Amino acid sequence: MNTAYANIDAGVSIILAAPFIDELNTAGWLPRLTHRARAQGVDVTAIWVHSDIDTMHEYIEVRDAPRDHWKLAHWDEYTSTLNTEEPPPEVHHTIDNRLGAATSLADQTRETLRKLMA
Repeated sequence: MNTAYANIDAGVSIILAAPFIDELNTAGWLPRLTHRARAQGVDVTAIWVHSDIDTMHEYIEVRDAPRDHWKLAHWDEYTSTLNTEEPPPEVHHTIDNRLGAATSLADQTRETLRKLMA
């Protein structure tokens, strides 16, 4: 976030790709970020990538990153805190990343970015 804030404060547009699970579910976090960005002429759009537990497990397992070892070893505990059904408050767009989604992730992403750039 320090890099994001540095770019926002410089008026530079950025894309933040991270779960932001806790942040987006913390009341006031997105409005504070949006206010800070708007003060510098930067727009904020929150996109929720909707996933389900099975899809998340498959992705994390295939990714095989060291940071995920605890999650995989404690899967039930980790996922018990996640809301995979409802987008967090104040989210602007949703992309369906569940296994078997009707439209590919790439096509949904292109369409969302097209809308944002219009």
